[in-house]
Amino acid sequence: MITAAFRVMLISLRRDRAALVMAFVLPTVIFMIFAAIFSGAIGDRIRIHLGLVDLARTATTERLMAALEADTSLRIERLKATDLAGATSAVRRGEVDAALVLRGDLDAPVAGAPPEAAQPVILIENPARALATPIALGQLQRILNEALPDVVLARIVADVERSGKIGPDERAFLNSAFAEQRARKEPFSFASLVERRSTASGRTNERVSYYAGAITAVFLLFAAMQGAMSLVEERQSGLADRLMAGPGGLAVVVVGKFLFLVIQGVVQAGLIFAAAALVYGVEIGPHWPAWIVTSFLVSAMAAGLALAACAAANTRQQAHLASTFGVLLLSAVGGSMVPRFLMPPWLQQVGWLTPNAWAIEAYQTALGEGMAAAMPAWGVMITVAALGLVAAVGLVARRVV
Repeated sequence: MITAAFRVMLISLRRDRAALVMAFVLPTVIFMIFAAIFSGAIGDRIRIHLGLVDLARTATTERLMAALEADTSLRIERLKATDLAGATSAVRRGEVDAALVLRGDLDAPVAGAPPEAAQPVILIENPARALATPIALGQLQRILNEALPDVVLARIVADVERSGKIGPDERAFLNSAFAEQRARKEPFSFASLVERRSTASGRTNERVSYYAGAITAVFLLFAAMQGAMSLVEERQSGLADRLMAGPGGLAVVVVGKFLFLVIQGVVQAGLIFAAAALVYGVEIGPHWPAWIVTSFLVSAMAAGLALAACAAANTRQQAHLASTFGVLLLSAVGGSMVPRFLMPPWLQQVGWLTPNAWAIEAYQTALGEGMAAAMPAWGVMITVAALGLVAAVGLVARRVV
């Protein structure tokens, strides 16, 4: 009966070409779309569109404009605006994500000066694109430190002079020393104060690897729910009553469906990660045994939960709601759509109650560190899969009786 139940589901899938495409082609296509979006939209790879307007037209503002245009982390456009209102309109219309207006000389004396000297740069932001503001400010500060360190230090020296610790002669001497060091193209030590080190191994695209696991978790849940709906259909059509009289009863039928959904899930996971490896260079080879175990357990967890949910549903409509809204909710909270580290702390903790979070954690640790690191996540998934399968068998048997 286990083999028969497995064969029935396989034949049903093979006869329905639309279902075949939904099961094995659509997950890979959706992953490719998500990978294309998020591989260039996380961290320092977000290249915002920044508008520039130089109203001051001094030597220092030209240096800053040139440094900004030469930086590859930004998409720079010199706006045609001739005043602050024109730059504001460009940001409001969405022509750029944000705009920098240079209204004063960066090297002008600050003491007793008008606002354009005290704050020579204006950042125009759009509330609808709030993420662009901290990125623009961070990149501006970095470029000032790297390309105009003498200007930054000169303003610091001016602050010290206002405190009365040094006089005009000392300030002039220091400014001259800064200018000479810049002319000799010697680096300023504070501009390279921080050394960056990454946990990336350098052998694989770990950013895309995250979304491969995240999308796999989503589609394994969707596919398992669609397959498990046959429990509801068999109960409503009366077929479950006849199957109950067969060898082993409904328990073996549920086990057969469970095995089919597990194998289907492993194939889906393989297709998604194959696309990730071929297109984005995600490397599975060094930890392929850990990947196989993880994919098997994620598929088993999805199958167990789906069978339990459909066994508990009274109607097909209830099962359909669980397969759409339920899976979408779990995926959103579990980090399949947005990384959990971007969520509020309380929501990050709630995410551990979802299968998606444990699936992503298992893939990340299995591909990054191997079997030993993935053991805790594997333990959770084994428990969930077993409980789901036991619950499905119990619910199905009780409903028929």
